[in-house]
Amino acid sequence: MRGRENMPTTMTIPKRLTHGEELVVLTKKEYEDAIQKNKEILEVLKIIAQGEKEYRQGKTKPIHSLSDLDK
Repeated sequence: MRGRENMPTTMTIPKRLTHGEELVVLTKKEYEDAIQKNKEILEVLKIIAQGEKEYRQGKTKPIHSLSDLDK
């Protein structure tokens, strides 16, 4: 059959494998990048939670400008 070399490959994924959910296909690099970004986001959220905890405990002090940090 001529002309088929440019056609995308079609794969049928049984619903039992995806449990009826939508399926997304990523390259390995895209997947690894997403995992790395997720790790970074989780680390930032952890730092924010720690800061909020310290704020509630009164361990922070208000400042009006960065020069107040030198005081």
